[in-house]
Amino acid sequence: MRDIERSCRRHIAPLVLAALFVLAAPPRASASGEIAVPGGTEVDLTYHVYGGGLLVLSLDTRAAFGTGQYAIASDIATEGLVDRLFHGRMSSRAHGLLTDAGPQMQHYAQAYKGRFGARSVDMRRAADGGYDVEAEPDAGYMEHGPLDPKKIVGTVDPLTASIYAALTGAARPCTSSVPVFDGRRVYDLDFSMLQTDRLEPRIAGEYAGEAWRCKVVYKPVSGFSREWHIRRIKDPLQPATVWMARFDGGENGDGEAQSFLIPVRLQIESNWFNAVAHLTRASIDGRELIAGAAADAAGD
Repeated sequence: MRDIERSCRRHIAPLVLAALFVLAAPPRASASGEIAVPGGTEVDLTYHVYGGGLLVLSLDTRAAFGTGQYAIASDIATEGLVDRLFHGRMSSRAHGLLTDAGPQMQHYAQAYKGRFGARSVDMRRAADGGYDVEAEPDAGYMEHGPLDPKKIVGTVDPLTASIYAALTGAARPCTSSVPVFDGRRVYDLDFSMLQTDRLEPRIAGEYAGEAWRCKVVYKPVSGFSREWHIRRIKDPLQPATVWMARFDGGENGDGEAQSFLIPVRLQIESNWFNAVAHLTRASIDGRELIAGAAADAAGD
């Protein structure tokens, strides 16, 4: 069992946790309180994540976009057999400003509790453009390496990073390179366009229609240990594939109609673990766009 836990820490945790934030794009009420932006557009999303044909994770994410402000909440829970073996819950919250240069996080908090112990990160924007960080334990789920403070400036947290995709709009899908700081490490997420697909639902409630297929490359920048880099040479992280679709709804701060670019499917592959996530429920300002699917349906 110790060998299995060690493998999960080294393979599943970095792979799934680093990529799942891509799905955390567009809060209303959550189990831990209400998150809202006055006069803003509210987006609610639910994803189911499958591995080996089995449901392994569920993700509920909520966001509100108002005049110059945003707030996001995300809750991830293990499901099925994975829940029995490696039970875990992770909650993330972020709020900040919407600027011409992109979203600017003011406060971010993440907490995990489960089979691998308890972990938390709390970040607040500092006057110098960096962040004041409290993290327990300091190393997180991967070994900690030297962190260059200069690399932190200009980054966003994992949850805020999702807004880049949501607010880019259909005119420029999958063209961003997002610098991310998770409280311990800095990495880039590089998006590039592959092609346009027409997705067909496997089961009732999944998205059907046109979607942009995009490649997402995870590039470590600072804070990663030598051991982490050695393992990645032996077992490199493969690019993730995300399908993005446009959803219309709500109004921006000027009262104009707006659209959101939302991930509808995500595929993660590695030599050790493969996973696919499907958008199974979506609403904008309470208007249902996708009405939900059975939680126990078989995955790809």
